[in-house]
Amino acid sequence: MADGAVEILDFPIRRGCPFKPPAEYDAFRATGAPVQVRLYNGTPAWVVTGFEEARAILSDERFSSDITNPGYPIFAQALEPMRHTPTLVTMDGPEHSRLRRLVISEFTMRRMNGLRPQIQQVANGLIDRMLEQEHEQPVNLAEAYSFPLAGCVIGSLLGLDLDTIEGFMSDARKATVVQDFAEFIRIQIAFREYLLGGIEQKHHDPVNDVLSTIVAKYKEAGGAETFDELVSLIMVIVGAGYGPTASMLSNGITALLAHPDQLAVLRQEPALWPEAVDEVLRFVSVSDLSALRVAVEDVEIGGQLIRAGEGVVVPNGGANHDPAAFKDPGVLDVRRTEARQHLAFGHGIHQCLGGNLTRVELEIGYRTLFERVPTLRLAVPVEEVRSPENAQLPEIHNLPVVW
Repeated sequence: MADGAVEILDFPIRRGCPFKPPAEYDAFRATGAPVQVRLYNGTPAWVVTGFEEARAILSDERFSSDITNPGYPIFAQALEPMRHTPTLVTMDGPEHSRLRRLVISEFTMRRMNGLRPQIQQVANGLIDRMLEQEHEQPVNLAEAYSFPLAGCVIGSLLGLDLDTIEGFMSDARKATVVQDFAEFIRIQIAFREYLLGGIEQKHHDPVNDVLSTIVAKYKEAGGAETFDELVSLIMVIVGAGYGPTASMLSNGITALLAHPDQLAVLRQEPALWPEAVDEVLRFVSVSDLSALRVAVEDVEIGGQLIRAGEGVVVPNGGANHDPAAFKDPGVLDVRRTEARQHLAFGHGIHQCLGGNLTRVELEIGYRTLFERVPTLRLAVPVEEVRSPENAQLPEIHNLPVVW
């Protein structure tokens, strides 16, 4: 093996600790160039872990998000059917712009700040319920708090029944972990039917919520006679607002409990919470596999030629731990001044629509929990907090805590 080269590894790489990106990313970055990995079917793809290179690729039209391109990197055989159903995050050009315009104005920071009372109410209600279980400790914080908070917030945003949304998301998550794909498909079909019913209701009887506004814009823009396309769009919004946010809640809480010095700073200076959220987003980087591209022409990155048709993965856990962009990146520092430049929400035209909502939700979710349960602590050593073997994200499904 030549100097500076690394072994070709199977990808994706499982994290040793849910709130820390794989150590292999550091070795990849040390080469100074994209590194070739092997996907589930033996197909090669390139992984880019440098911060500047990642930003460049994510804003370069020569790297496409079009999932129908044969070179687009897919991580498992079970995900291959997704090639036939492009969504907002897996399409380019006019179609992507048309769908993004329908929703982008509904996710401004001003609008998300307007949701603070609702998010606060949900967080308080979940904590009230958890504290009622005081004599049943330890409590699984992921199931008692993180997953239902994420599900309830996205349901509240869209004006859909909170318990129903959380039920669908919970069932789908569990089916995915045990790899019961027949059950997962059944849940997806039922969820689509539920969303279609909700969309049709908002069409005929609009109210003051995000989904009613999106439906109205869709029809005004000359959308199709059926709402199939809109159902797919709302499914993407719900999925993006549920899994990654719940993962950030559980992983962020675990990371802060594992760094009591940083939690102490926040307790002394609660005004730091908004900045701390960005640092936790950078540090944890849960959406490692969300920035997938395929080169549509030959491009040289870091001295490495990437040919047209080759897949590229830009894991934000690599870029967000690049010492060229973040001093001592492996250190959680809630006072970090450069944290907000992280790529946890991606970059370029596909930057996450829900970034503003996620920031508000995490700020309230973290702060409220630690303020109301100041003696909260892990019931097991942090090394025992793991993600399920088949989880798509570095999710924590069992987070036992006591207080």
